[in-house]
Amino acid sequence: MTQQIKVMDQQLANMIAAGEVVERPSGIVKELIENALDAQASHIQVEIEEGGMRSIKVIDNGMGMSKEDLQNAFKRHSTSKVFEINDLNHITTFGFRGEALPSIASVSMVTMNSNDSTSGHEIVIDNGKEISLNVFARNKGTSITVAHLFSKVPARLKYIKNPKYETSIIVDIIQKFAMGHSDISFSLKEDGKELFKSFGNKNAHDVFYRVFGREPSTNVLDLKAENIDFKIEALFAQPQHTRSNRHSLWLYINDRMIRNFKIQNAIVEGFRRHIPNDRFPMGVLKIYCDPQLLDVNVHPSKWEIRLSKESDLISLIINTIEGSLTQKTKAPRIIVKPEQTTMLDELLEAPKPEVHYEKKIDESPIIEEVHIEPIIDKTVHIESSKEETSTEPVTPIESIEEVLPTVQIEPLKVLAQMSGKYILAQAESGLYIIDQHASMERVRYEHFQDKLLNQKSAQQPLLIPLILDGRGVLVSREKEVKDAFEQLQVDIEILDNDSFVIRERPVWMKESELLEFANKVLDYLEDHKTIREEDFRNHSLATLACHSSIRFNEYMSMVEMETLVEQLRNCSQPFHCPHGRPTFMVIDHDQLWKGFLR
Repeated sequence: MTQQIKVMDQQLANMIAAGEVVERPSGIVKELIENALDAQASHIQVEIEEGGMRSIKVIDNGMGMSKEDLQNAFKRHSTSKVFEINDLNHITTFGFRGEALPSIASVSMVTMNSNDSTSGHEIVIDNGKEISLNVFARNKGTSITVAHLFSKVPARLKYIKNPKYETSIIVDIIQKFAMGHSDISFSLKEDGKELFKSFGNKNAHDVFYRVFGREPSTNVLDLKAENIDFKIEALFAQPQHTRSNRHSLWLYINDRMIRNFKIQNAIVEGFRRHIPNDRFPMGVLKIYCDPQLLDVNVHPSKWEIRLSKESDLISLIINTIEGSLTQKTKAPRIIVKPEQTTMLDELLEAPKPEVHYEKKIDESPIIEEVHIEPIIDKTVHIESSKEETSTEPVTPIESIEEVLPTVQIEPLKVLAQMSGKYILAQAESGLYIIDQHASMERVRYEHFQDKLLNQKSAQQPLLIPLILDGRGVLVSREKEVKDAFEQLQVDIEILDNDSFVIRERPVWMKESELLEFANKVLDYLEDHKTIREEDFRNHSLATLACHSSIRFNEYMSMVEMETLVEQLRNCSQPFHCPHGRPTFMVIDHDQLWKGFLR
């Protein structure tokens, strides 16, 4: 027999709704801090016990609340921020749904006191039921304590991890708020111990240092750009400071922290030529736009957004980052810790750095616990006034390396080859340690790129046609395969239902290189159902450059080393191989002096 439909009890409805808003303690911290920000607080203090499971307390010096507002705040869909449908089109506050406080109060005990400069009151709510409302003496501002979370819904507890893990998520949330609001001071304490503090001095670089650490904060990329609809501001660590995941890529839109895979991908795309494929940049991107372009009413957690004109924003991000890195890429410098070494031999034989670029060719150690930081220019500013950009949309640059000026390495005197892997060279600034394979990759890549993009195509017939079999999965994509190879000045045809054939090669490519190169290109096409023209071309040329370059444990004459070093100096981007690994590092004279304890 079908059960009769009934309207849910309000407390039950709140407890069910809390599942979307209150998943774990960090979600509560986020909601309460957003309320404090909307109250125009300049100091926000967070105190937790046992990862927030025992208690969470948030104290602010904001506008405070009256007795009536204190009561209404815990009624579902009560808000001071949105009153009619049109208000949803230009939301400028962090909270607006009127769901957070009643949801939190339905699964915990909440004690909240506030003073709006006229009078102070305190309300206590236990799992959705108001226990008391009394006069309370305090200064202007608000304090809210959330205790015994999920005590009456134990099923939720199985999704909560250990207190240390929950604390780590809360630390991450607080740091994100501090990075997004450098004009507001934040502090976090657990069981009386301070875990994080920012000073609200409007210095974003200071917060970046406190969040990401000393080395990534050295010579950060400080970027600014805008078009007719969007303005972006960013702080990124130099390309030699990377992570194995996206967790250190923080996004904000109109000062609201968000998660957006497409925007993160745009940042990664901007760094693509400067970091390895399996690494991710570190930093913060802030986006500002008309609120009408933004829909934040996607999910109760307010992490997700929908954005109009997203493709214009993506182009702006990619072009800004690519342009700044191409113009201002810096040579890595090795900083030697004097207390850890006293001889140059030790520098060259001890373990790899903590921040490193993974080398598939060779994993042997070269430098003792080094910290890599740039040695050339400091901060980069890419600023475009609205007058300059408001009449024309941002035009994607087909190949940024073709149009931006060369950044040249200082003159070098080759000294010797080391271990069949590295070239040691002397310069005015210090000692250069040059990766012979990565350097030749860069030289060959730019050579192939010049031949492909800037010189007229010329073909050389093969003595024996090259047959590529076992490719039945690509035969149905004949036009796509032919178009892809045509970009590389290679004509390819279908031979049968399982094979392709190549009868000519471009004159700039050796016949001995063609088989492996063609198979790598076909592998790439099999792995990618759709391809971006520039990505495909750069990947293909990087592959060809890699396979045609000198390997580790191959020895070079002095003339060969001098030729390679001079060719590297003449590259438009000499600091990284096409896959993003550094081509060289530098130990400057000051560091050598310190290394020998002078």
